[in-house]
Amino acid sequence: MKQPIPDAGLDDRLGYVGTAGSGKTYNAMSRVERLLKRRARVVIVDPLGVWWGLRLLDDGKTASPFDVAIFGGQRADLPLTEHAGALIGETVAGMKESAILDLSELGTKASERRFMLAFLTALYKNANGEPVHVIFDEADMWAPQRLLDKEGEAAKLLGMMETIVRRGRIKGFIPWLITQRPAVLSKDVLSQVDGLVAFKLTSSQDRDAIGDWVQGQADKARWREIWSDLPTMPVGHGLVWIPGRGVLESSPFPPKITFDSSRTPKRGERKLKATALEPLDVAGLKDKLAAVEAQTKANDPKALKAQVAAKDKRIAELEKDLERAKTQRGVSASERQKMHRESYDDGHEAGVTITCNKAIEILNGVVAGIEIMRDRPSKPDGYTAPPSSEFREQHRAAPPALTSKSISHAPQQTARREAAPARDGVASAEGITPAKQKILDAIAWVLSLGQGAADKTTVAILAGASASSGAYKNNLGSLRSAGLIDYPKPGMLALTDAGAGLANHPDAAPTHQDVMAKLAERFPPAQMRILEALAAIYPNAAGKEELADWIGASSSSGAYKNNLGRLRSFGVIDYPAQGQVVATERLFP
Repeated sequence: MKQPIPDAGLDDRLGYVGTAGSGKTYNAMSRVERLLKRRARVVIVDPLGVWWGLRLLDDGKTASPFDVAIFGGQRADLPLTEHAGALIGETVAGMKESAILDLSELGTKASERRFMLAFLTALYKNANGEPVHVIFDEADMWAPQRLLDKEGEAAKLLGMMETIVRRGRIKGFIPWLITQRPAVLSKDVLSQVDGLVAFKLTSSQDRDAIGDWVQGQADKARWREIWSDLPTMPVGHGLVWIPGRGVLESSPFPPKITFDSSRTPKRGERKLKATALEPLDVAGLKDKLAAVEAQTKANDPKALKAQVAAKDKRIAELEKDLERAKTQRGVSASERQKMHRESYDDGHEAGVTITCNKAIEILNGVVAGIEIMRDRPSKPDGYTAPPSSEFREQHRAAPPALTSKSISHAPQQTARREAAPARDGVASAEGITPAKQKILDAIAWVLSLGQGAADKTTVAILAGASASSGAYKNNLGSLRSAGLIDYPKPGMLALTDAGAGLANHPDAAPTHQDVMAKLAERFPPAQMRILEALAAIYPNAAGKEELADWIGASSSSGAYKNNLGRLRSFGVIDYPAQGQVVATERLFP
């Protein structure tokens, strides 16, 4: 049977369009067979896992003459994961063999896009200019007409597809696009093809989608004739239009010589099972893959720094465990039990004390508000300003603070030591509670970093408070009313001369290590591991999944996402781009 596409036309950028079951993929495979016979190099992107049949003859049992390496899928010669896109792209760029990239087992569209973006970027970067046909099955997955996220991975992947289709020839790329729905394939991509191979299309939207391309190459009368023929075109019958070759032909396509692995059996029909594929000799490819991977890891400063930071962290933990073991050596079991019980009792009492004094602090604010209302005159005549907050703070007797001794407990059968009075609720002579003192100290600490003002959120972290809590906001208001702090600009805090006199200032300017040690007092270990890994590669960013791997967390877990969210809310990390995390300059004074 005559070939509808001449040999020269196989080296053009082609678009294969047609509904499911119309024969577009089957006949694209038949054209690929012709390329492989000519020893052309072909790379096939196969999201459905249907191209492996090129390795068998049509009987499904005999090996074909085409040694096409398969990455991924159930019949893989070499593995493929969603994070291996760059590695495989660089490897394929240097291969002489043809390859199938079976993405059918990656699981999600997001993982497929992630792989494809990294793969195409590496393939384009490392291409040597030698001709290579790149077959994009289900091309609308990689280059959709509509994007919901204009800045995410899908948008970046679309941009990479446009680069390969528009300017890829200089790199040796000859792209073929295969799609069931030309209406949902990017027009900027489809419009770049040199020829169109159209099979049965029933949707008027899909026929209209190729209308602009066709009408630019032929008269309107001929297009109306073609447009009306497409819905009734028999299976395997296609229209070939390659204007640059003078080809305009509607005809059936000859059958394939390899196994039809894309065929869906009809109702009641048994699917022909193929024998297992004979393994290819891929030792050379494995060596190349391993060499590329080793070189990539060796040249990745982020991974190296993160590994060093993780090891240093582990060494420090082991040293602490060793010191703890030395301390507890020789202590009897009964003594350890007594120590644990006493520690629990002390902690319980201190917790109750702190809670009660927090309540007293809030009530103080309520009392102050009532006094303001009480002192306000009912008539404007002869009005004088109410006493300042500072005046009231100095002349109002502070309520007695609770201590652990003032709290009654049920009698304990286990003997325990007498607890020392707790100091968390005791106000200073100036009426400054411990919570307010911590705020003053935190501002002084931040100002020692050389900053002109301190961020409210950072101060809250260092003071052990929640930046959004009412207690913290009330304390700030009270300190400002007392003339101890000021707001130089929104969201920022500064000490007045009076406040600086009451604050405890650090002996020397804090270093990065001091900042991390300070944060370690406030953040749990899981969040500190994130900070330490990001600090090790600062100012570079890390992918969220890559970061999770470094610290031994699951990137999909709620705990990991919550930890990132909390750290970002405190301003110590940020998201510079979609899926990226970076430490902020607050960690580096």
